[in-house]
Order: sequence, then structure tokens, then C-alpha cells
Amino acid sequence: MLNADALQQLNQLKTDIRSTKEFAEGRVRGSNGKFGFVVLDDGREAFLPPSEMDRVFPGDRVRVSLTEEDKGKLSAELDQLVESELKYLVGQYVQRGQGHFVQPSEHGLSRWIFLPPRARGKAQPGEFIACSVTRHPFKDGKSQAKVETVIGKPEMAGIEHAFVVAQYRLQNQFGKAALEQAATIPEKLEALCGERKDLSDLGFVTIDAETTRDMDDALAVTDSGSESDKGWTLHIAVADPSSLIDAGSPLDKEAQTRANSVYLAGETLPMLPATLCENSFSLIAGELRPVLVMHIEVGKDGALNGFEYEFAAIRSQHKLSYAQVAQFIDGDDSAVPADQHDSLRRLDALSKVRAEYRAGHSLVMEDRPDYDLILNDQRKIERIEKQQRTAAQRMVEEAMLAANTSAGEKLAELGGGCFSIHLGFRDERMAEIRNLLKEVLPEYAEQDLHQLDTYLKLVKELEAHSDAEMHNVLAVLKRMLRPGELSNKAAPHLGLGLSRYATVTSPIRKFNDLHNHRVLRAALQQESVPVIDDAQGEALQQSVSTGRQADRALQQWLYCQFLEAKTGESFTGTITLVNGAGIGVRLDDFGINGFVRFNSKKNPFEFDGKRLRITRGEESFQLDQQVPVKIAAVDIDKRRIALELVTEVAAAE
Repeated sequence: MLNADALQQLNQLKTDIRSTKEFAEGRVRGSNGKFGFVVLDDGREAFLPPSEMDRVFPGDRVRVSLTEEDKGKLSAELDQLVESELKYLVGQYVQRGQGHFVQPSEHGLSRWIFLPPRARGKAQPGEFIACSVTRHPFKDGKSQAKVETVIGKPEMAGIEHAFVVAQYRLQNQFGKAALEQAATIPEKLEALCGERKDLSDLGFVTIDAETTRDMDDALAVTDSGSESDKGWTLHIAVADPSSLIDAGSPLDKEAQTRANSVYLAGETLPMLPATLCENSFSLIAGELRPVLVMHIEVGKDGALNGFEYEFAAIRSQHKLSYAQVAQFIDGDDSAVPADQHDSLRRLDALSKVRAEYRAGHSLVMEDRPDYDLILNDQRKIERIEKQQRTAAQRMVEEAMLAANTSAGEKLAELGGGCFSIHLGFRDERMAEIRNLLKEVLPEYAEQDLHQLDTYLKLVKELEAHSDAEMHNVLAVLKRMLRPGELSNKAAPHLGLGLSRYATVTSPIRKFNDLHNHRVLRAALQQESVPVIDDAQGEALQQSVSTGRQADRALQQWLYCQFLEAKTGESFTGTITLVNGAGIGVRLDDFGINGFVRFNSKKNPFEFDGKRLRITRGEESFQLDQQVPVKIAAVDIDKRRIALELVTEVAAAE
């Protein structure tokens, strides 16, 4: 045994060693292997070897000691678990010998987690399950979980949908109180409409996809102005659930939790019960419905010259599909009822001058095709139909943009609105952006690119260039934009090139639209306007983001299954991503993304990170370039699609 002096010396030695180490905090990031990384608070990244990674989960916040390895690389050793957010996970129940485990689907979590006998419930090996984490591995590398729900067997029809709903904890059932409240609403509709002005004579119609049932807006266009300066009045009637769903009521609380309707492939998880969004509030042709009606004056040059709104009632005259309206615009008068010919021709003319006006004063989004996923009885993809956008869709889009732009300006005056904002470039990419601009447009390199006017000028100047190099610069800059977001404070939407933008046209699908209706009504009634506080705004944004992640996860799973049978087939694709490992390519026929990995040992290449360009020999690859590729391999478990270039060089590799 050590005497007291020896113990004291040993403790002092440990203290001295500890005092010479560098400690830091950060978050754990997993990898495709057994190792991981710690992303430190100061932006540095430290390697976490497999033995240490076994003791943490991706996303854990940890304190580590750092060691500098060769070439300045950092290696981390765990010192303390600060917090762990992983309390819930989904995966597949696997059995190996006497051991029972869940194989998690959590990104970066590559190891299995033990399921003790009493924690397995009625789950069986092979099934997909949802689990709670009952033991963190930090102490000894041993983690445990408990089965909470059996999602289903792999062969179950629609298992992918059920799994993603469980994985992202999407709400797919309404509580008893909300359903009871929903049941009382139909009987209130007639009385509410009876109290309001009936504006049906304006001749409203809905224009949607043929299968749409939750129709939340209807359109009509009348002439306005003098003969010498004739413009139009765009009338937009939007379903009005806000007048029958009070803030703080059970339905309101559930709608706020969901934030919006989530549209998964072949399935909708509605923000409001289907009886409301597909019936009571839907603007069904011939049915009297309460609405918010916006009257927007549009000049013959496309400028928005006036905006008024009122809460009224209407009967939509017809339910028209995009296909019908597109046929009519193409010259087939029989495609739509005769009583809509004049209004639709006005809407067509209005939408064209609005598009021209926006092209000159704001920004016009790139017109990309849509892809319809046609599912079979097993709810897997049977085929993908590529749909080019029609004149009818552009007409409706221009009307919605005009409504939301006008509402955004009005809500900014009133305060209390929930705005859709886009703040432009990511802050962490500004140094790269400025270095690139110094080479191509030096006059912008030191300007404040977060200002709307400056951003607009920059984009328009790049768009106006006929030089292919400038178009590549614009493509590179677009990859450095941050995503749009919701905000309770008015701010520009740089992506659209607008000073204010707030959506009001989908209140049965989006909670921020529902809230904005309440603000507009409160202002009309001279009441204090309701507000969304910062915490509520952050929760809304998180729910919206989660729904989008779920949609992408489901699509990627279904895409992998769909392409597995097409391994070896060739397609044309467009480059959407360039990095030091290769290129991401979107297949033009299907809208599916895969990755071409370049082998630098077999065929050396140069990567230009500034212009996102790869050069090898006489070939170069950059964003938006079309390339021929073939499906090389599909990993359904990891949701990865590997592509190969169909070129002589690729064949030589």
C-alpha cells in the first residue's frame, strides 16, 4: 500500500498533468465509422477515437481534454458529460445469440443499444421499434434502451411512412378535446356567414390540383382604373378558420404544436382535423363559407397600387384544376365554364405583367419541374411523373405572391404579425464570399450584402452577364444562402427580393397564416393585436423544420428502393453539389439526388473550393452543369445512392 506521502505525491502529479492539458467544451458529431468528432465551441474540431465514441451519443455536449497530433490535428479525450439530448430513438430490433438490441437509425450512431429482458415488451426481433434511452454509456460504454412502441414489421405496407412519423414524432392523431371542438364548428358556419357581406357576385373560383380537397383560396379579377390607365383589381378570398377557432382553445393549441400540415408522399398529416380542412372551411364550389377577402389594385405595369381587406362570405362558383385552366389559356375555351372566361383572361394578363414587374424590381425564382410520386399498394414508388409547371400554376403563384407581399407590408404597419424572412448569406461564409467577389466584382466585396438593395443589385448584375463564369459565380453564391425562417419581427425576404413578406393564404394548413388572420381582424375591430413571442416563434420554426426533415427522410428511403432495380442504368443529371470528394447530381427524369465520388489515386483531380469546381485532365465539373451518369450502387439501409459518370475517363477508372 502507498503511504500518505506517496498518495499526496501521486495526487499532486495528477493535478500537475491536468493543469498542463487544454480543456474545452463542444458537441459530439458521429461519423459513418466507429469514430467521431467533437465540434468545439470555438469552431475547432477534435477527433474522438472509437473507445471514446463508445461512451457518448451524437449531439451530446461534453468537456474534453485536447492533444495536438501530427500536422496540428486535435485529438480529444472525454472528461465530463455536460448534457445529453438523446432520450428517444427509433430503429430495428435485432438479436445476436442471447443478446437483444435496437439498431438505431440516428445519424452518426453506428452501434447497437442493449434491450434488457424487461424492456422489450411485446416487440419481436426484426420489427421496427421506438425506444426511450434508459442508460447513458458515458460511465462504462454500456447503454440501454426500453421499447415504447412497436412501429411494425419490415414487410408491412407503408412501414416507411409509419417509421418516419415515429422517428420525427409527428402528430398524426387529435386529442379528444380538439375533436369535440371540431364537431361544434359546422353548425356555426351558417350563422357566421349570415352576419357578413356576401361577395359571391365577384365570381370566385378555386384553382388547384385535381385531387386537392383542402381548398383554402379562391380568385376573381375585375377591371379597374380609367380607359387610358386600365389595370385590375385582384380579389383573393381565403378560408377563415380564425373566426371560429379562438386562440388558446384545444384546436388552436394542437394547430400551434403541429405548425403546419405535413405533406408526406401519399399521405397528409393535417394541421386541423380533416373534417374542417377538407369540408367545413374548404371553399367547396356552391357552399357558403366565411372568408378573408383581399382586394389588391394592380397597375397595368404590374405595380401593386392599393390593398384593402374585409371579412366576408362567398360561394366559390367552380372548382377548376390547373390542367383545365392551362388548356383554356392555350386556346381551348371549352375547358372552363363560359362565365369564367373574362376573369381568367384578366388573371392571365395580370400574372404576366406581375412577373415582368418582379423581374425588374425584385427576384423571380427559378422555374423547376415538379415530380409526382405514384405509389403502389405497398405505398412504395411505382413510378415518378415529371410535371412541367403550367401557365395556370404561374397565374395562381403570382396572385398568392401579390397577396402575401401586400399583407406583409400591412402587418409590418400593424405589428404582431408572423413574417417569412430570408436574411441572405450565411454569416460563416462571408469571408469566402468576399474573397470570390474581389476577383469578379470587387465593387461589392466590402459592401453590406445583407442589405436588400445591395443584395438585389449584386444578383441582378450576375444574372445580366452572358459570361458562363459569372453564372457559375451566381450558382456558387446561392449555395451559401441561409434558409428562410419565420419571425415575429418584420424583416426583408432577400430570396424573393422583397422588403416584407407574410403569408396569409393558407390558414387551414399553416399556423402563421392563421395567426396573421387574427392580427388583421383585431386591427379592423380596433382591438389590441395578438403577438407571437420569441419562444412561440422558435417552436413554430422547429416544428416546420422537423416536418421538412421527415418529408426528405421518407422520400430518400423510397427513392433508394425505387432506384435499386435500376442499378446499372444511365440517365442525364444536373450537378447540384461540388466538394472535395466529388459531385452531387440530381437525375433530371426523377428529381433524385445521388453522389459521384472521385478517386484521386486512380485519377488525380483539383478541387477549387472558391468556385466549387473540380478539374481533372481536360474535364471540369461545376454547379448546374449537365452530366451523364449511371446508377452504380444503392444502399437502402444507409439511404445512399452512388452514381458513376458515363464517360471514357470514368470507364478507364
